[in-house]
Amino acid sequence: MTAEGANDSAAAAEEPAVRLQTIACSLAAWELQKNLAARADTPRQREFLLHAHQQLQAELEERRQVPPADRSVILQTPGARESVLLIHGATTTPAEMRPLAQRLQAAGYHVYAPLLPTRANLAPGLGDVLWRACLEEVLVRYRLLKQASRRVHVVGLSFGAALAIHLARQERPASLALLAPALIPRLPVGVRLLLRLGVQRMKWVRRRYGWSLEVLQAMERARPCVSRLGMPVYAAQCQDDERMLPASLRFLQRKTRHRNSRFRLYPTGGHLILRSHGPTGLHDEIAAFIREA
Repeated sequence: MTAEGANDSAAAAEEPAVRLQTIACSLAAWELQKNLAARADTPRQREFLLHAHQQLQAELEERRQVPPADRSVILQTPGARESVLLIHGATTTPAEMRPLAQRLQAAGYHVYAPLLPTRANLAPGLGDVLWRACLEEVLVRYRLLKQASRRVHVVGLSFGAALAIHLARQERPASLALLAPALIPRLPVGVRLLLRLGVQRMKWVRRRYGWSLEVLQAMERARPCVSRLGMPVYAAQCQDDERMLPASLRFLQRKTRHRNSRFRLYPTGGHLILRSHGPTGLHDEIAAFIREA
């Protein structure tokens, strides 16, 4: 047998074991969710559910060969009664949210930052992924956290902030934190006109603008939802944000109605606000806002 044939045989021999592990993780998570839905649960059962899902997610992302640094972040805190869902942006991964996740875990929360099916995270050739697919993903993760804890808070970065607003129209998180919110982008007038005309579904438009046009549609449809949010909102943006106009923050200030909402405009820092200001105070502000919400 050639060396190449031996390698193929070894890979084939390993594959069933990997598949069985995936099935075992899936069944464990499914059984726990079914049992929690059927009868009164305990804090320990809820922690087991989150742990089972953590194992399943790690197995699936390893099989997809997602780089370890970019995989979903699931941090458990023994005895935690509340959770935080972190939603990354369209061109980033959960790695961008990891320092904030660690800060919130230290504050006493379960934290979940799932890897979204954005084009930036997919191998070439898998086709376009619509923003609604990302929304469905965060809804599934939110509902899991809802089973695993008493209250769930949501933090969204950039495109993730638009998804958080859409999520809040279907569910009712305890609070929303919107960072560099993707609501009013820096774009040529012609591109905005295309979006308003509803031609984003045409093939030639999708070929030219691609995923970014999907993000624009998510923003466009998130804006009317803001005035109907019923929970406290924390929003922060940098004046020199190269992707979103500061008008995004002003829009939230005008439209958000909850009296415990807070807003912060930094003079500098660009679009990646967590990198610029997270370690120097923004992480602590978010943790304090969630604690008081």
